[in-house]
Amino acid sequence: MNTSNRFKAAIRVVSMLSLTVVVLLAGCNKEDDLPTAQDLLNQVLANVDQAQLTADLAIIDDSLTTWGLIDQMQEGPQGVRYLVEEMGSGPKPVLESTIPMNYIGKLLSTGGTFDSGQNVNFQLYRLIAGFQTVLPLLPAGTTVTLYIPSGLGYGAQDATDNAGNIIIPANSNLIFEIEML
Repeated sequence: MNTSNRFKAAIRVVSMLSLTVVVLLAGCNKEDDLPTAQDLLNQVLANVDQAQLTADLAIIDDSLTTWGLIDQMQEGPQGVRYLVEEMGSGPKPVLESTIPMNYIGKLLSTGGTFDSGQNVNFQLYRLIAGFQTVLPLLPAGTTVTLYIPSGLGYGAQDATDNAGNIIIPANSNLIFEIEML
């Protein structure tokens, strides 16, 4: 076989191998194989430190008792406490929904605000687990305050700003005042 024929044969082999790889990768990249938003939330919830969750809920309940709010609280999945100030009448979101909202995020320990936003849109599945577990229970137009245990918030890691400053210390219980627009 001359050089030209060997080169053509080599190109055919490489082309066939490339096609095989593409077909195999396409088969592995089916949308059905990708985890859903619910799968991802379930994974986060399964990894919540139960001892920390128990301690967090005791702290949250003590605070709510001190503030005279404990009897007004509702309990969401995983123990998130919430108080509905005004119930909306719109559709309830699902994890894949984009939710327009006004919000203020505070640390339970100090009451200090660490974040806020007006008329912002968030994809629910990209928010902390405390939002993902409770907001689907509430219709659009609802004004609610969430009391979120640390494991359903930012967990055992410090949350920092772009400059590296800690804005939410590890294992912080959170308060979010939310108006679902």
